[in-house]
This record gives sequence, structure tokens and C-alpha cells, in this order.
Amino acid sequence: MRADLPPRRRPIEGAGLNILLLTSEFAPAMGGIGTYAREIAAAASRLGAKVTVVAPDYARPTHDDRSLPFEVVRFRGGLHSMRGLPRKIMLTRRGVRSDRYDVVHAADWPFFIPLALSRWRTPARVLMTVHGTEINETQTPLKRMAIRGAGVFGPRTEVVANSRFTETLFRERFAVDPARISAINLGVSEFWFGAQRKRREIRLAHRLPEDRLVMATVARITRRKGHHLTLAALSQLPDNLRQRITWLVIGPDGEADYVGELRKAASQVACDIRFLGPQTNEAIRDLYAASDFFCLTGLPDTSGRVEGFGLVYLEAGAAGLPSIATDIGGVPDAVLADETGILVPPSVESISQAIAEMAADRGLRAILAAGASAHARALSWERCAATTYGLAYSGKRTSADRSIGITA
Repeated sequence: MRADLPPRRRPIEGAGLNILLLTSEFAPAMGGIGTYAREIAAAASRLGAKVTVVAPDYARPTHDDRSLPFEVVRFRGGLHSMRGLPRKIMLTRRGVRSDRYDVVHAADWPFFIPLALSRWRTPARVLMTVHGTEINETQTPLKRMAIRGAGVFGPRTEVVANSRFTETLFRERFAVDPARISAINLGVSEFWFGAQRKRREIRLAHRLPEDRLVMATVARITRRKGHHLTLAALSQLPDNLRQRITWLVIGPDGEADYVGELRKAASQVACDIRFLGPQTNEAIRDLYAASDFFCLTGLPDTSGRVEGFGLVYLEAGAAGLPSIATDIGGVPDAVLADETGILVPPSVESISQAIAEMAADRGLRAILAAGASAHARALSWERCAATTYGLAYSGKRTSADRSIGITA
């Protein structure tokens, strides 16, 4: 065993494990990291651990914190900027000394340097989670110099990646002992497995006839999410098939010029396309129940942003929807090719063929839907928390009242 590594802990009972989780994104801000921080903290708490989350207050009331199964300590601030780094350094230094923590976990990169500078002040395990895009964003000379100077990924630091893709990307960018890096997929909340309303009722409310094939997309309308690829693929379908499909586009607007172009192009395609905007988790779950399959066709982004995992595919799968997805980033961990969905290259022809295949074959949809539901069921947040922190886990899900879904 390497001298600079903490001993690998056997699974332990959660009672008595004391975890400090540091995050620069948390409710009420919506995003993948905020979802990760909240869900893994809640799951660890359900497994018996004591969890304290340190998060920004966004200059807004945080009364909802009292309903959470863990303690939330708010600091004055918002989404990360480098101006806030000195405050995070002092906050982390005080935090690790305020209690006898067994684990100190930086849920996102803005807390990596603060935690690295404080790790010698605590005997706790030191964890840092990488999500994908930030690995590329930290490759500028100034940021790499800061990372090296602070010894961010030095002794005693364990790195958790959210997918095999993110793990590989991290290894390519940073020379870190592979023994200190592990890929642990995200989880799916129990929330997404339930439906409060019946399919027929939801379809009636949205004026969707029973014979319509409904395809749902949940994502921020931005170029890298590939809505334009899906639209072009629909336009290539035979008229009789395309006119049987309703495409529900759910999510907030991204770049104004891109959204304008997409809406204009959609108005020229002979297909029932509905831009529903951002929706609550409950509304999204209902729309999943009214749909036949899910489709999100992201594409590689020249800016360096990547799809580190693809949690939304699993949420759709939990609701019983198979997926059509493009084979980019960490998506293959979320959508298992020919088991939970159809995985294709990010090309219009491939996507069009996949839509035609999914729409035409009810039996295929049923087989892939069963696989998608089973895959989502296996990837619980309890499993994610247990694997990350070394907690004992029976393999059984526990219920949670709420979940933060993501539409970005």
C-alpha cells in the first residue's frame, strides 16, 4: 500500500461517519453539480451518516434547508468566480478544524484549491469529484500553475469521476496515480420512478391523442445539446411517419440566436413540435408518462464543454422511456447501447434512422424501456454515496420526497 494513500475502508455502518461536503452550487441554483451535492448528501444521511453541506446563499432566504435530512451551512456568495477564492480558502480552513470529520469532500472544482491547502489540518479522507467540463477549463497556464502550486491532486487526495469518460479525460490531463482515481456513476432519485397522474389523463390535458407517437427532450436549448440535429432528423423522415410524431421540447432557452433559428426552422417542418419551456420536476415526470421515448442528441463542443455523464437519460429511463442518444462523452454509461436505448453517432442520418426504428417498432420500445428502467433502478443515489464514502449498503432503495431534476 502506498504511504501517501489513506487506508481503503471497508464498508461501515453510516452511524458515526461524519462528512463535510463543500460545494459552490446548491439549491436554489439549478444544475448538475447542485443535484449531485444534494442527492449524495441526502443518500449518505439515509444510510446513517452525519452530513454537513457548505454552500452559497445566493443572497436569498434559505428556509427550505430546514426540511433537508442534513445540516446546511450557508456562506455569503453566489455561483463561483475567482474573486471568491480567498473566502473559500478561509471558509474551508475553519470548516475542517471545527469538527472531527471522517471525510471532507469537494463536490466541484472551485473548492479543490481551498481543500488542498487545508488537507494537512485534518486526518479525514480528502475527496474531490470531477464532472467533465471543468477538466478542460482548468488547462489554461494560469489555472494549471495554481493547481500545481497548491498541490491539488497531491498526497492523500482521492479523485472521483462521474463516468468512465470523465475518468479517462482526467487521466489524460493530469498525472495522478491511477490508484487514487475511481469512476462512480451518479444515481437516480426514487422520485423519477413514480407517476402521480395516469398516461391517459396527462395526454388529455395536453391534447395528445392516444395514437400519437410522443418523443420527449429535456435539456437547455443550446447548440451543444443538439436540438437542431433532432429537428433535421425529423425532417428526413417519410411524411406519413413524421406526421404521426409529436416532439415535446422541454427546457429553458439558451443562446438567443440559436433558439430563434431553431424555432424558425421548426415552424417550417410538417411535424407537431411543441416548445414547452422550463417545467417543474413533477410536470416533467408527467410528460415522461405521456411519452413513448426520449431523445437527446448532443454533439462535441469546440469550446471544451463535455457531457460528463447524462443523468437526464436515467431519469427518463426511470419513468419507463427508452432513449435515442448520441455516442459522446459519458453518455454511454447512462445509455447502454441496444439495452436501454439506441446509441448513434452525432449525424443527422444516424439520428433519423434511430427515430424511424424506435417509432416503428412497439416491441423494440418495450424491450428497451424494460432495460432502461432496470439500469436506472440499479443506479441509486444510495449506491453512489455508499461507494463514494465507504458506507454499508444493502442494495435496497429508500424513498425520497423530492429530487432536483436538471434541464441544462
